[in-house]
Amino acid sequence: MNKGQRVTYWREEPLEIDAVLEGSWGEWAVEVKTSSFDSLGLKGLLEFCRRNPKFRPLVITAPGDEPLARRHGLLAISWNEFLMSGPPPR
Repeated sequence: MNKGQRVTYWREEPLEIDAVLEGSWGEWAVEVKTSSFDSLGLKGLLEFCRRNPKFRPLVITAPGDEPLARRHGLLAISWNEFLMSGPPPR
């Protein structure tokens, strides 16, 4: 399913994001959150996307935590949905 994806990550202390995806799925900046989080936990994702506007931000969460990311105006899906389908369609 992930064939044709280039997967890297980004880090500039103290900021980082978990994955940078480029390929047939499009360009995504991904932050994975497995427990409760706030806007500080999304700082790296927001900064990366500010510097690299071609990338769409995506937060992968525990099932049921998607609204936490959506409150910050970000696209979010649960980790099990991501594993089954990949990122949302463009």
